Amino acid sequence: MQTSGETVRLMMRLGYWSVWHGLYREAAALFSGAQAARPQSEVPMLGMAVLALALNKPEAAVELLQDQAKPLNPNSELVEAHLGCALRLAGQEAAGMALLQRLALQGADANARQMATNLVGLTADQLKPHLAKIL
Repeated sequence: MQTSGETVRLMMRLGYWSVWHGLYREAAALFSGAQAARPQSEVPMLGMAVLALALNKPEAAVELLQDQAKPLNPNSELVEAHLGCALRLAGQEAAGMALLQRLALQGADANARQMATNLVGLTADQLKPHLAKIL
């Protein structure tokens, strides 16, 4: 069965929403579904990496980005921006910051450049996930 692009985009949006609301299993299921529908796309791997970061597993995020997302789209600056953040959170501050600074100054992808610019301006402590508590 073919899954429409609109459905995959909705799955990704719901996956991110789930991450930010602490529904980690649901987020993983949504990102896995998006990956099954679009195995050639790196985008579901970005979602899984964000989930790993929210779970305070930056090394897992680095591995996902380097080993799975990057091979799917080696030229993706958005993958590189996520990788820069994950590297910093994994304690590889110099490598992560160098990647982010390069993207902030020279990135061709406007979204990746903006993400990198924002991340460069944050301290390592500010990068750590702080999920809002729901009352």
